[in-house]
Amino acid sequence: MTESMGYRPTPGTPVPILLDTDIGPDCDDAGAVAVLHTLERMRKVQIVGMTHCTSSRWGAGCLDALNGYFGRGDIPVGTLKRLAGFLDDDEIYGKYNKGVAQGYPNRYAGTEEAPDAIDLYRELLSKAEDDTIVFVAIGPLVNLMHLLRSGPDRHSGLSGAELVARKARHLVAMGGRFPDGKEWNFEMHPEAAAYVVGHWPTGITFTGYEIGAEIRTGRRLHMDTPDDHPVRRSYVWYGGEGGVRESWDLTAVLYAAEGSSDYWDVVRGRAEVDPVSGANRWEPHPEGRHGYLTRKMDPEQIVELLDDLLVRLP
Repeated sequence: MTESMGYRPTPGTPVPILLDTDIGPDCDDAGAVAVLHTLERMRKVQIVGMTHCTSSRWGAGCLDALNGYFGRGDIPVGTLKRLAGFLDDDEIYGKYNKGVAQGYPNRYAGTEEAPDAIDLYRELLSKAEDDTIVFVAIGPLVNLMHLLRSGPDRHSGLSGAELVARKARHLVAMGGRFPDGKEWNFEMHPEAAAYVVGHWPTGITFTGYEIGAEIRTGRRLHMDTPDDHPVRRSYVWYGGEGGVRESWDLTAVLYAAEGSSDYWDVVRGRAEVDPVSGANRWEPHPEGRHGYLTRKMDPEQIVELLDDLLVRLP
């Protein structure tokens, strides 16, 4: 199986990851960041950078605060600056990112102080080795659409699509409902979902709604972490004391680090997304450049694994 047809991390080599997240609307983004940092300390991944994909002024600060808590305050963080007013209502989409950004040390008081996500992506990609970067997208795909459509700049003479084709290895996208259906990340910006799914130059693996929905994690956060742990606080602010949450974004991060392993099977084919509704449909093909995860391991076993990764302290 070639890389364009599937994805397998190289054993013993940390996977270089660029994380694109809408951190704020749902607490599982904070959980995914915690899991990603644990996987980095286990030398399974290398966090190259993170970007925030909504217009919330608290997203970059929240990411930077979490990275600092986990001892990686040096990680480059960018934010969406090319679309105003996108999912920026604090009452709906700021249930915890504002609290983390204001309550924990970070470099960014608001999005105006954080780098533009596309400029940061182009800078980091230009410095990366060819065919290495794994993108993990756990929110609407607007940043990735803008990246593909970007032109040559001070970082590279290549277009965005050319730069991704040269530097990226794979895209792991939490989005869609498979084999056919609708899911929030795609629905929030259907044009971006359709464009990225149709034009991304590497293989894509989708961790669909149905995968994370049956894996509810976070219970141990309320038992095995300090009261002031920012991810614990995020889960409390979002869902109340002792609450758990579906693991849509945590499963995407785990797949990027370890591949399907014993956890999931992968169905190969080709996805299409309607640019108006965000609904996705699937065409099976054994050599398709897209794949989506299906259940293999009992979900409760993955709950135990993810909860253990979630609560490990820096």
